[in-house]
Amino acid sequence: MQNNEEDPLHPIKLDDYPKLFDFVLTIKGLSYFQKLKRRYFLRKKLTLDECNKLRLLYVYYATGNRNIKEVSMWQKICVNLDEQRIFEKNMHASKEDLIQQSLIVENPEYVEGLYKTHIDFVKKL
Repeated sequence: MQNNEEDPLHPIKLDDYPKLFDFVLTIKGLSYFQKLKRRYFLRKKLTLDECNKLRLLYVYYATGNRNIKEVSMWQKICVNLDEQRIFEKNMHASKEDLIQQSLIVENPEYVEGLYKTHIDFVKKL
């Protein structure tokens, strides 16, 4: 059993991670995600749109694979981007582009409102 120190999305259980978000990566999306991730870690300049897409693809990848370490890394990247003053802006347009390019598809396991469980927990802290 994991506690909230081990589970970055506490109180959501690891087995429920794939149900958290409305979209999942396609094979093509996984390839694009790996390219963006590599560019980010090599400290290459990313556009705002690419940063938005990295945020989205990273969380879909990490939760879809039930990977706690990757979820923690996604959270760190989001904080780092915010610290660089690269805030989420026009996320809807970035997400729509991912859909149009078939980089993400609807998640059949998605449970609406499940992620809110985590958000509500964090707000109480």
